[in-house]
Amino acid sequence: MGMNYIIVDHRESKCSVPFLLKEMGFKVEFKFLEIGDYIISPEIAVERKTLHDFVSSLFDGRLFQQVDRLSSNYSSSFLIVEGNYNEIEGYVQNPKAVYGALVSLLLNYRINLINVPSERETAVILSSLTNQFSRKSSRSIKHIKKDSFIGQQVYVVSSLPSVGKTIATRLLEQFGSPKNVFQASADELAKIKGLGPKRARKIRSLLDTSWKNYENYFENMSK
Repeated sequence: MGMNYIIVDHRESKCSVPFLLKEMGFKVEFKFLEIGDYIISPEIAVERKTLHDFVSSLFDGRLFQQVDRLSSNYSSSFLIVEGNYNEIEGYVQNPKAVYGALVSLLLNYRINLINVPSERETAVILSSLTNQFSRKSSRSIKHIKKDSFIGQQVYVVSSLPSVGKTIATRLLEQFGSPKNVFQASADELAKIKGLGPKRARKIRSLLDTSWKNYENYFENMSK
């Protein structure tokens, strides 16, 4: 995913945020997203809710399911709530229940909660996230030459499923060598920023599955 590029859930076309992002110079691509409303990078996703939708999804059970999926699949996940918390009393009889849910979200899920007054501020937050990620990614890998010994190690590790140069560099920094990366457990891999449990299991499955299981596949290919 390149700089100034944001993937947006098609249902967000009903609000002004994607169009404000376009005015800021961002390329916006609408897609059907099963998780999140805005995808900044393979590591960063954002769920956007109005205050009314936030309260509604809290009481019908959708909120915790959405946040759980978001934090399980992205190392940096954000929940943006648009509206004034002082207006919560107009939606529910017991505002304490809402504040309790907010605390639970922060304590039990890897989620960053941001409250903004309107859609315009949401667009500003998204633009800032995108710009900062682009600068950070550029700084982290631009100094590694492809034909260097380190560059070859990064290349080897980046061949794993869902692992690009940025995550490969983090894996090598954490485990010290490609050998240690390949021997790491799924739980250990899942702790790396950019890899959740699902991607970690996919990597372990690739590394652990016996080659013999693929014999029939190649036999069918040769027919």
